[in-house]
Amino acid sequence: MCGIFGIIAKKSDVAKKLLIIGKRLAYRGYDSAGLAVYKDGVIDLRKDVGTIDYVIESLKLAEMKGNIGIGQLRWSTFGKPSKINAQPHFDCDGDMIGAHNGNIISYYETKENLEKEGHNIISQNDGEICVHAIEKHYDKEQDMIKAIIGGIAEMEGAFAFVTYHKDSPEKLYAVKMGSSLVIGLGEEETYIASDLPSILPLTKKFVPLNDGEIVELTADSYRIFSVKDGSEITRESRISDLSAEDAVKGDFDYFLTKEIYEQVDATEKLAYGLESDVLDSLVEKLAKADKVFLIGCGSSLNACNVGSYYLNNVAGVLAIPVIGGRFFEEYKDYDPGDTTAMLCVSQSGETKDIINTINFAKPKGYHILGMVNVPGSTVERMSEAYAYIGAGIERSVPATKTYTNQVLLFLILAARVGHAKGKLSDKDFESLKDEIHNLSKLVEVTVKNSDERAKKIAKELSKINAMSLLGYGVTHGVALEGALKIREINYIAAEAMYSSEFKHGPLSIVSDGYPVIYVVAPNDKYYVISHISEVECREGRPIVIAEHIDGLDKYVQEEDYFEIPKSSQLISPILAVIPLQLLALYMSIERGINPDYPRNLSKTLTVD
Repeated sequence: MCGIFGIIAKKSDVAKKLLIIGKRLAYRGYDSAGLAVYKDGVIDLRKDVGTIDYVIESLKLAEMKGNIGIGQLRWSTFGKPSKINAQPHFDCDGDMIGAHNGNIISYYETKENLEKEGHNIISQNDGEICVHAIEKHYDKEQDMIKAIIGGIAEMEGAFAFVTYHKDSPEKLYAVKMGSSLVIGLGEEETYIASDLPSILPLTKKFVPLNDGEIVELTADSYRIFSVKDGSEITRESRISDLSAEDAVKGDFDYFLTKEIYEQVDATEKLAYGLESDVLDSLVEKLAKADKVFLIGCGSSLNACNVGSYYLNNVAGVLAIPVIGGRFFEEYKDYDPGDTTAMLCVSQSGETKDIINTINFAKPKGYHILGMVNVPGSTVERMSEAYAYIGAGIERSVPATKTYTNQVLLFLILAARVGHAKGKLSDKDFESLKDEIHNLSKLVEVTVKNSDERAKKIAKELSKINAMSLLGYGVTHGVALEGALKIREINYIAAEAMYSSEFKHGPLSIVSDGYPVIYVVAPNDKYYVISHISEVECREGRPIVIAEHIDGLDKYVQEEDYFEIPKSSQLISPILAVIPLQLLALYMSIERGINPDYPRNLSKTLTVD
């Protein structure tokens, strides 16, 4: 949600490299773009509403000159999309420029106070408040670190901010106060950006930041200071193993298509984590836990629903999935035991609802565990033990390979924990290991076999505006994920629920041709046949995603049966999501919607 970025270089012009970063932040969602570059005493600010490609061409952003600059892609919260609300913003004197990511929830109060003190605030965007609040203190202190500390005290919210001042054109400043931010280190130039993948074409050397930290960058150095007292913090740089090549489309028309196909390699790489000692600490803490709350949002929450089945049934661990933004309301009076754990699942590792939950739970004594995709992320650094899902960079807004690898990692953890606790015998553990190592081959077959059928059914379903998706047992989370995929890139009412619940009211929606998609694991045939029959006899259209199950095919038209490869009760849910991903993709294309960038949505949600 929004993306801020900056570069300071010793000699070279930075505009073209700023645009490399900016384009790679576009997946987060935005409605306007802008750059501000400094040269020879002048800050050149250019910004407008529209796609980054449009703004680049119309305002000639690539031609801007200067060795220090910042940029922002804005996703509107305070103030409608407009040129004046686009970022970056100037201070009153035009000496300082800044841009933010996040929300200043004290916007109206802080704005009123600043205006009473004489500040001329021209936009309705809360990012401008950051610039004026820091300007106020810089005019007194003539020191940017002190000014940022003072300015931060004027505001309430969760955000990150990047800025520079004409008085010190050899320095770039930024602060992290709840939104993601990372430093990148290059050759005679230094970067700051909202996420690590955006700077990978320029460097793999990075420094993660924690909330409450200010950074001062020069072309060849970085310093970190505490917002609390201004004290300097020492932190070593790290080398990322993520690949910049992962974030290009290659021969595919859409990132979403590419990332669906990349699930073959992603699951194969993660399968080796079954034996890896990097999971030892996480496995140990899960094995000792009296209960584990699985915290996620969106696709990560759907993965938690499948993961809870695995941990409960394979590992014998009481696992309870909870919506990230709900936990501290529902469990605010619950006192955790000495071994109660919270496994926080976030693709970006920066999801604000998850971080809020951690901040609430940690002081109460929960053991905080993490499952993330981005090294150096906030959730990783707040966790006692964590694991990477290893999905690589995912650029399309809808999650595909990150969801699948989250589910697979849950299964790997359940297998490891179940074996450690004696719930799984050596023989059963070895058998499950073999299944997990064979998974990528089954994923490949599923993608290939489902593609054409998904295209055909998508042409028919793209004409309707409502459908239901049902799962039973381990496939409930899969149905939830499929419905989310269809909703977010087709803008239709796709409702998911537990299969046995459909008869308790929602069955009334079924009429001639109404589509109901059933996701069926092999052991659940007899329950689901009854549920399908309830729809079929009311002239609805049942569509099934399952391996071939004798008897089940009699209740479904042949062309409406997505047959996935034969596997097991634990593996089939991982395969079953793939036809749903493809169906959502091709329905979106049929409707003329870009599936990579659905309206109103952001890849990384860093606001409340």
